[in-house]
Amino acid sequence: MSPWPQIPDDVVAWFRSVFAEANRRVCERLVNVPNIRETSLDDGLIEALIPDTAPRLLASGAVVRMDTHNIGGLRRLGWPDWDYPRVRRWETADIAILVFVYRGEQLVAKKVGLLQSKRLYPDNNDVDDEDEAGFRYGMNAFIRREPTQALGVLHRTFRFTPDCLYGALEAGSQQIASIERLNAEFGKAVYYLLYNPHEVPLAVQYPLRQRIVVGEPTVGCRVFEADHVHAALSGLKDGEAPSFSAVARTGTASNWRLETWAADLLLTCQVGQAFDDDRDGAVRYFLERRSGPIGAALAASITLPED
Repeated sequence: MSPWPQIPDDVVAWFRSVFAEANRRVCERLVNVPNIRETSLDDGLIEALIPDTAPRLLASGAVVRMDTHNIGGLRRLGWPDWDYPRVRRWETADIAILVFVYRGEQLVAKKVGLLQSKRLYPDNNDVDDEDEAGFRYGMNAFIRREPTQALGVLHRTFRFTPDCLYGALEAGSQQIASIERLNAEFGKAVYYLLYNPHEVPLAVQYPLRQRIVVGEPTVGCRVFEADHVHAALSGLKDGEAPSFSAVARTGTASNWRLETWAADLLLTCQVGQAFDDDRDGAVRYFLERRSGPIGAALAASITLPED
């Protein structure tokens, strides 16, 4: 495999700014709807990147372009009719970020980083999740309203503290074993993207009096190496989830801002896995099957400036 090419500084800076804005917007979505389902945060991340997907000429002469693809979270509701056995799905990662580097028309390098996303639950653990029966029930849930409503839905407080849990990250799960197996066989490619409010601790009181506007997050979207997150699961019983503080303690060697991981580390080949044509088959398996593990993908193309 050829050495990873030198990426111009302004390309790295541009990606950092794009992902920093995506980080901010996802935080804003989370704190305005504290019980939002995790897949809607994945959707929000991809949506935040779309305005910057057009080809962009930078001062160095490099051209950057991004392509996005998002099939959403339906994969979690079970195998499709044509894919057996028909059982509830789990996924190895939620978002794939691929980087393709060109010199002129020639593709000279490519790499992939995979993100398994988990959101921080508020202390009341009140978070919407995918429900197969509700999905099949369709729009009827919106039309057939109960004649009365519970006032507790309108008046409640969501608190995020260091003791809050990443509720869908469960010790002993098949997903944990799958991530460890993939990283052992393919190389360290899967990382955790942890969705947090812009600051912790935080309290959000319903009903909102106005939309919450988020500036630069102090915490926000963080990326951890899988080994560090899995270390936070040690000592937990099967099905138990780690807290914000437990993950922060074990992940001190990673714990990167989303924009740091994507720009300063992935683009410069310090994280993720570079691959050549011999490994295309393994990468295609992650991406091409609509019943497969990835719900969204971002392909970043960098055309290097002419010498």
